[in-house]
Amino acid sequence: MQNTLLSGIATFLAKHGVAPGAYISVADAALVTEANLAALGDTLCITRLPATYSECGRLIAEAVAHNTWEEVGVLAHTKPTTHRPATSSKAYEGEVMLYGTAYRAVVVHSSAQDKRRQQRLERAIQAS
Repeated sequence: MQNTLLSGIATFLAKHGVAPGAYISVADAALVTEANLAALGDTLCITRLPATYSECGRLIAEAVAHNTWEEVGVLAHTKPTTHRPATSSKAYEGEVMLYGTAYRAVVVHSSAQDKRRQQRLERAIQAS
């Protein structure tokens, strides 16, 4: 069914004069299946790699091991407060192999995620 949708979008865009390669598809993680990626062909896409894929964990481990993050900075337009401090992000670019094809991938690290995970670990330690 997803392949039908992808083909339909490409047909619709072509009918309106948008050539293949002139657009980028944005989709949720459900896009990442062998059939869907094959259906995309050369169409560019942005999606989240599901954590269930071993390549996801491998790239995160690589990012941590290399520690060559690129600072993205604070992206929010709202001013930080005492209860909501600014969240800073950094990124690492690498490559993943899915179904025999190499894809560009980016790991994004958020300082807010660090704090949430640390709090969860502290709660788990207290509970044990």
